[in-house]
Amino acid sequence: MRGRKIPAASYADRAMAQVASWPGVRRGRAACGLGTALKVDGRQLAHVHADGCAELRLTWPVIGRLRRPLLESGRVQLAPGGDWIRVRLDSDGDVDLFASLASVAIKANTSGERRRDRAAACMTLARAEVDGAVLAGRPAAVPDDLREPRLRRAR
Repeated sequence: MRGRKIPAASYADRAMAQVASWPGVRRGRAACGLGTALKVDGRQLAHVHADGCAELRLTWPVIGRLRRPLLESGRVQLAPGGDWIRVRLDSDGDVDLFASLASVAIKANTSGERRRDRAAACMTLARAEVDGAVLAGRPAAVPDDLREPRLRRAR
């Protein structure tokens, strides 16, 4: 039909479609139940929430090595000690950043032996667990090794 505009894909849709087109990458349901995931060898490496935020499982050793450039980018949020990072997808540059970080996530999650995750299925669930504990008046169940160094208890 003439004159009818087809809505442009969101940045999140474009980012997911780009990475999903790579060999070995499959779409699926996010383990947290809050969005669409990308998986490699059955292991979730990224997912996008409805708010346009993408979370990628880089693994804590990789995050430790890349911490400074990730933070200096101004586009990435970190969960202390966790395996996941968050990127807001608001521009073409964010789509490129997501694709680059997805490449890192694939390598981090497919090389070497599999290990147990150090944090919740995603940053959103981890934050909800901590917020729920605080609202209920309980101390948040965050082990010391998941806290920022400045928040660790003195020994």
